[in-house]
Amino acid sequence: MIAISRMLVLNCRFSATGMFAFLAMLMLVPAQAAQAACKDGPVVLQVLGSGGPFGAGRASAGYLVWIDGVGRIMVDAGGGTFARFHEAGAQVGDLELLALSHFHPDHSSEVPALLWVQPTDMTVSGPTGNEGYPSTNEYVTGLFGPEGVFRAVTDGKGLQTVTVDVTRSEATEVFTNGPIRVRGLGVPHGNVPAIGYRIDIGDVSIAFSSDQNGSDPAFAEFASGVDVLVVHVAVPESAGGFGAALHAKPSVWGQMATDAGVGTLVLSHLSRIAPRNADGDLPGFGEKLAHLRSTYEGPMIIAEDLMCVPVEAK
Repeated sequence: MIAISRMLVLNCRFSATGMFAFLAMLMLVPAQAAQAACKDGPVVLQVLGSGGPFGAGRASAGYLVWIDGVGRIMVDAGGGTFARFHEAGAQVGDLELLALSHFHPDHSSEVPALLWVQPTDMTVSGPTGNEGYPSTNEYVTGLFGPEGVFRAVTDGKGLQTVTVDVTRSEATEVFTNGPIRVRGLGVPHGNVPAIGYRIDIGDVSIAFSSDQNGSDPAFAEFASGVDVLVVHVAVPESAGGFGAALHAKPSVWGQMATDAGVGTLVLSHLSRIAPRNADGDLPGFGEKLAHLRSTYEGPMIIAEDLMCVPVEAK
């Protein structure tokens, strides 16, 4: 768990919600106690990896959803998340769903390490494929099938797969179990098949944007009213060409959050942005933040590895 001095909560409304009171409480406790606090709430989002593909001291994209103290859903498994997963005190055997957004290594490369010598019958979800990228079934079979690169990893264990058709305009039902409902929706990420996720657990909800350029308003509708929205702020406002085709600009993320009416916005996938320095500063991020703030005025958190965000109804 990060020390709270490395976490920034912007526009905190402590009197309006217990969520920010919880985050403030973490300032008063040592790291081990703060880590235990991730498991204390009914629903808690833990950031395993807050970075992108360029290192800079952060693990790549990965998130863990704790439900009643058990890590039951993992979203993405980018480089470095294997170590963070175990630092968080989670158990592979508790995972019911591994929801992969797309098959860039900074979102999926740690899957073999995560499953090595671990008994599991979890569901793995992900997108359909194209000429450049495998489908979810091809990805799982290519890694763990009878002729797969890591066929010894699962040793015949059955991984169930669910594929989200990225060309569908409607969301796909990915997973349900009691009060848990997970849906996926295709999002525009250049020529890369990618999906965003929405997780509803009882009366609270989390949405994950995945990497996307923000050009399809359907995602804002899909994420409408969620209590927490995680977005990937990978490029500056000045981005053009290839970068802009893949990733939304900060002002676009802000407008999306505003249109969706989200409770709290979590900024993650901070490419080439190092963790906070000793003074609590985040060099290189101020301009992106200013552009995002021009279109969004609500509560906002800048992610750090192992940060925990309680999810409460807004």
